[in-house]
Amino acid sequence: MIGPVNFRDLGDITGYEGKKIKPNLLFRSAALTVPIPYNLSQIIDLRTAKEAKRKPDIVPQGVKYIRTNIKMNGSVKGAGIGSLVFFGKVEASHTYLLNVYTGFVTSEAARAGFAAFVAACANNHAGATLFHCVAGKDRTGFAAAILLKILGASHADIMADYLKTGEDRGAANKAMIAYYSRRGLFFKRQQEALAVIMGVRPEYLQAAFDAIDRTYDSFDGYLSNGLGVTPQDVRRLRELFLETACPTEVPQTPQQQMQIHR
Repeated sequence: MIGPVNFRDLGDITGYEGKKIKPNLLFRSAALTVPIPYNLSQIIDLRTAKEAKRKPDIVPQGVKYIRTNIKMNGSVKGAGIGSLVFFGKVEASHTYLLNVYTGFVTSEAARAGFAAFVAACANNHAGATLFHCVAGKDRTGFAAAILLKILGASHADIMADYLKTGEDRGAANKAMIAYYSRRGLFFKRQQEALAVIMGVRPEYLQAAFDAIDRTYDSFDGYLSNGLGVTPQDVRRLRELFLETACPTEVPQTPQQQMQIHR
């Protein structure tokens, strides 16, 4: 089924005590400009009011809509995305995104938005949740990382989900760069800067986790002191979204055991 750009299910990722995340309950995507191919009970829009007004979500009837108002609040020497791309500042565009991800942790407004996101997930006791921003990349990527970390996913699996955006947005990003290259971004450096802004790199998400360690000493400290998430909230999220038991291990045949020990 065709859905929004960068649309995927977080189900089947291994979490706490080896339990898998239940499929068809947690979805992430870019903005909902096309119909959604799954039944949902709530949509969490991480965009600002201005962004949501510019391109409103297609919200199915009966689906709860929550907007958490997280702003992409970053700059490099006072320059924002537009000027960085226009002047072809490739390395500065990279620095911009590092600053954005650090700001997800250090900004009080951003913390309030991500706290509202976690609370909305924890309070959805029936049905599926979909969360998104504009591109489904930065705010959505960090929101997914927070949720996966709470559910006990490994750092490798969290990073793999984050980086999958590079693949899932590949065609859309190429189309966007081609579009703007015909409408003013004629120079290669401009197009390269836009590609950086639209991309994902491990160091971006790592910048947020490093900021958590610097500011709160640990992820648990960030949850409790930064987001106001309680141990009861963590337990509720795991009860809602993790399978009740680990997958049953299939007994090995004597031949298989011999191959392992060779």
